[in-house]
Amino acid sequence: MDRRTPDPVGLYEPFVAAGPLVAVSAISSAQDGKLITGTVGREVDMPTAEEAARRAARNLLAVIGDAVGGDLSRVRQVLMVRGHVNASPDFALVHQVIDPASEVIVAKLGDRGRHARTAIGCSTLPNRNTVTLDALIMVEEPR
Repeated sequence: MDRRTPDPVGLYEPFVAAGPLVAVSAISSAQDGKLITGTVGREVDMPTAEEAARRAARNLLAVIGDAVGGDLSRVRQVLMVRGHVNASPDFALVHQVIDPASEVIVAKLGDRGRHARTAIGCSTLPNRNTVTLDALIMVEEPR
């Protein structure tokens, strides 16, 4: 991967593998040490929220790359992606905020990137993140 995996901001691992399954912890929009922060529907507009989702997806792919030793061909299937959006109570388009993240994943992995998904609006996220993503991935054993 061409990106450095973001460091955890708490006592957890970026990913944990158990057999062919890899659980990826919540990943932020951190890029070059900067986060997209704030509440969608209040101080963050839709285009900025969508960019946060894209950046989080690229970071998610970087963590997946670490989990498969840099060989993304080992990803058999992205099973589930959960998107969390720091949203005002009246913001009802959290699913649309997460759509660009799904697009990034599918663009990189093709049909192996097609996934089940949940998009959840939250009153807050760690470090005031606008978007975080976590995932469950099925991988092949190393060759």
